[in-house]
Amino acid sequence: MANATKYIEVLIDSLTKFPGIGRKGAERIAYFIVKSEKSLGKNLISALKEVDEKLDICPDTGMVLLKGEESPLSSDARNSEILCVVENMEDVIKIENTNSFDGLYHVLGGAISPLDGIGPSDLSFDKLLKRINSGLKEVIIATNPSTSGNATALYLEKILKDKNVELSRLAVGLPVGSNLEYIDDKTISSAISGRVKLS
Repeated sequence: MANATKYIEVLIDSLTKFPGIGRKGAERIAYFIVKSEKSLGKNLISALKEVDEKLDICPDTGMVLLKGEESPLSSDARNSEILCVVENMEDVIKIENTNSFDGLYHVLGGAISPLDGIGPSDLSFDKLLKRINSGLKEVIIATNPSTSGNATALYLEKILKDKNVELSRLAVGLPVGSNLEYIDDKTISSAISGRVKLS
């Protein structure tokens, strides 16, 4: 029995690395996988392998893309005068689904959260500053309306205030404490079009 449980322990430990999954949740998922038909595990392994082999993260924008290809969200077809800064790639997908924005994106990779040990050096602010050029007219700060999102927005205002770009923030109307990935398309579309100018 001990020999069998060690494999489950390894699986549980791996699952706890996922955001939002604690020990109890990881145990439930692990035992669900063990009890399920073997095809479930094989399909999961195949999907993870495909993601590992075929997807990459754009070093400039922080967005997911196919290995060896340029991100379609940084193409010449998009408005290069506007840059939308978001916390995570899920936020980009949510905004894109509204068809209300045709500019470029920059994914920070999270939000400033001292309690979680995440400071400015842990996010891609340095890459963002390298993307600020004379052709850029506006930076939209699209961080989440949460404590960490607001702290990140304030930091962005601070580092961008002397960069000769107009700063704006998504309009009020997004529920406080919520994340973009859970908000309906119409609300996000309204927030984009009614964004607030910061400078």
